[in-house]
Amino acid sequence: MKKPTISFRHFGGSGPLSVYWHPGPYGDAIEAARGSGVGWFTPTREVLGAEFDDVVYERDEQSLEFANGVVVRLHVSHGKARVQLDQRRRKTKAA
Repeated sequence: MKKPTISFRHFGGSGPLSVYWHPGPYGDAIEAARGSGVGWFTPTREVLGAEFDDVVYERDEQSLEFANGVVVRLHVSHGKARVQLDQRRRKTKAA
């Protein structure tokens, strides 16, 4: 997967952070399991982008977990963000 584009719009010490692996348009967003952000996916579960609702500029660690098994992890230190993408394998059922 290619390197993502990160957009951090912080105001007064925190703000939303967006991560995009592909250019838009994205369609409907899917809410993360704990409601701390959203993600955009292809029908084959490939991640197009994700947005964290509120990220602290100085230091923060968060993750967005989605029902389709995708987890987007975020680590911020002094405004510099690193993102890690994890995808659980789906269990397939024999016919």
